Amino acid sequence: MPTEDVMKLIKSERVELQRQANARNRRADSARRARLILLLAEGFTWAEIRAKLDCSDSYIDRWSKRFVADRLSGLFARATLGASATR
Repeated sequence: MPTEDVMKLIKSERVELQRQANARNRRADSARRARLILLLAEGFTWAEIRAKLDCSDSYIDRWSKRFVADRLSGLFARATLGASATR
């Protein structure tokens, strides 16, 4: 069952998340994750976020837990294990 508590952000986190959410030269998935955390911090429910971001509960759950555990660094995509680097 989703936990719909308001996410608490410090000022520097909010500024960085807003920068990432509005950046046009970044990956779309990074901007979407930033918007997710900002919406949680503004008190939006999971149902409202699902509608705004066209995402699932598992998406909200995964990224909100990563943010709570690792803060901003938790939002960066993890490298795929076993993938070889291209040159």
